[in-house]
Amino acid sequence: MRRACLALVLCLLLEGCGTHRKLPEQGAADVVKITTLAGFPRLPRKEIRDKARIAALVSFVNSLPNKWGIPWYGPSVGRVYFEFISGKKSAGNFYVGADFFGRDADKHYSQDASRERIEALGKIVELDLWAYVNGNSSGPSPEPPAVPPTRPPTPTGVAPASGQPAAQHATPAAAQPTRQP
Repeated sequence: MRRACLALVLCLLLEGCGTHRKLPEQGAADVVKITTLAGFPRLPRKEIRDKARIAALVSFVNSLPNKWGIPWYGPSVGRVYFEFISGKKSAGNFYVGADFFGRDADKHYSQDASRERIEALGKIVELDLWAYVNGNSSGPSPEPPAVPPTRPPTPTGVAPASGQPAAQHATPAAAQPTRQP
């Protein structure tokens, strides 16, 4: 009985390891938008519009072996995402992690990626993807905040350092009682 239960558990755990699926080919696109995982530095490039570069990226995605699978531990989370846009509609996606490539079809699929493959992809999109996805590139500095920081308000009733009494906050006019004749 114990052996049967152990065999069943092992089969269930290994089920996700050996199954691979052939995904549909990535179709042509007009634009490729590039985004990063929240919390990671921004990349210097946000989209690709060059037709030859888009065609090379599509060719790269379609040249990957049909070893797409779903890891037993759940979907892989990429660090750089490429969204293919055709006619203002999403036409597919592709993403890169530290050691994998991913695509979303009806589910989240991924496969192992070597350093050489990630570097080859980086050359196509003109980004140092290997350094970026492995935390060796800080990317450009984040943009300054839209609103400049303000000084904290002075508490009411506390005298400022100049020795003058602190200003009292007035009650808004709408909140003051009105007299009825």
